[in-house]
Amino acid sequence: MEKRLILIRHAHRDTEVASKDNGLSEKGEQQVKRMLRYFEERIEGETRFLSSPKKRCRETLGPLAERHGNAIEIDGRLIETGPIERQEEVQARLGEFIDEWKYSGPETLVACSHGDIIPVLVERLTGARIGIKKCGVVEIELFAGECYLTGLVQKPGD
Repeated sequence: MEKRLILIRHAHRDTEVASKDNGLSEKGEQQVKRMLRYFEERIEGETRFLSSPKKRCRETLGPLAERHGNAIEIDGRLIETGPIERQEEVQARLGEFIDEWKYSGPETLVACSHGDIIPVLVERLTGARIGIKKCGVVEIELFAGECYLTGLVQKPGD
């Protein structure tokens, strides 16, 4: 393995609060606790943590980054598709993200994003078509210039 990309879909969000940028629900907080157990010994070495600007993503990734002594970096390219955003724009920003990871990113990059973005990244990198549940985890490895889907866990820690 030359590099590893770990993609996490944000945990269940609080739907009782009418907000486009609401945080996690109690269910989401429990999902994050289970996810932390899943990652107990899976992340080592140089690691960077990126999050969509949305609060639910920051709250999902925050405890994992903190456990590893890192801060979360906000990356606008990981935000969900906007209502007036054209597919060409989405593909361009995700292409930038992919190039940065492949050519200048750390050994391990952990990124938290959304259910419409992660499947696009996975397909572009590996050709695989997936769905991903809330707090699901995808692992992709870059080896000899090729990307391989090496893990898909829909309910980590269960």
